[in-house]
Amino acid sequence: MPVSGPILVFLANGTQGSAVMRAARQRGHVVRPLIRTRSNDSPADAVDADLDDPASLNAAARGCAHAVLQVPTTAEAVMVRRTESALGALCHAGVRSIVLKLASASRSAPCEEPSFVANAAIEALVRRAGIPFAIVRPTMYLDNMLKPSARADIIERGVFSPPIARDQRIAWTSVDDCALGAVRLLEQDCYGGDHLICGPESVTGDELAARLSVGFGKPIFYHAEPLEIFERDLGAAMGSGPGQRIVSKFRYLREHPEDADRILGAFQKPALLPDFHPNTIEAWARERRHLFW
Repeated sequence: MPVSGPILVFLANGTQGSAVMRAARQRGHVVRPLIRTRSNDSPADAVDADLDDPASLNAAARGCAHAVLQVPTTAEAVMVRRTESALGALCHAGVRSIVLKLASASRSAPCEEPSFVANAAIEALVRRAGIPFAIVRPTMYLDNMLKPSARADIIERGVFSPPIARDQRIAWTSVDDCALGAVRLLEQDCYGGDHLICGPESVTGDELAARLSVGFGKPIFYHAEPLEIFERDLGAAMGSGPGQRIVSKFRYLREHPEDADRILGAFQKPALLPDFHPNTIEAWARERRHLFW
C-alpha cells in the first residue's frame, strides 16, 4: 500500500536518486523529486533545491511526509554541512520518517579512512535528528559497469577491470535493488535499523566474470586494475580531490582484507525485509545485454 504523504527523493537527477524515484512510483507512491540542475532528462514535477541553500530545501520539503536522503560524496566537512541543512529542512517540514541511503558500504568500527569517517559523521547526524530513520548501504554496485570507460572495455575487449583483487569475494548489488530496499522500508515503517543491501551470492572476480559471460552472452574476463593506474585515470576524469577520495576507499579495502570480507563479501538478508529478493548477477547482466554489444 502507498505510504501516507509524498516522499521527497534527494538527488533525483542522479543514478541512485532516479532509481529510488522509479521504484517508489512503480509501487504507487507520490514522489517529489529534488534536483539541483535541470536538464532535458529532469522529471517534469521536480523541485529545484540546493543542498548549500537551506531556504530552497525548506521550500522543497514543505508538505512531504517522508524522505530518502542521499548526500553527494565529497569532503567530510561539506557532507556534514549539507546533511545538517537537509535535516533542518526535513525537521521544519515535520516529515515522519527518513531513509538515509549511503553511496557505499561503511565500516562499523571507527577508522581513519576518509569515506568511512564521512559516512559515520552523517549517520550520527541522522541518528540525533529525532526523526524515525533507517539506513541503507550497498556492498558494491554492478552498475559501475555502466560507466563509459568500464562499458567500453567490456564492449571492445571483453574485460571488466575494477581496482579489486581477483580473490576478493563480493556480494554484488544494484542501484535498483538498493532503491527498492529503501522504498520497502518506508512502506513497512521499519525504522532504527541498519541494512546492508547485497546480492544473493558472494563471488570472486573470476566467478563474477563467469556469470557476466552468461548474462551478456559473450566471454567476459576479470582483470584487477592496479591502484596506481586506477588513481591516474580517475584523477584525469574527476580531478585530484574526488579521485583521491575514491581511491582511498579501494586502497583501504585492499590493505584490510578482513574488513573487505565483512563489508563486501558477507551475504545477509535484511532482517526487516524477509520477502526482499535481490537480483542475481546473471539476471542483471541479461536485462542489460543490449548495452554491452
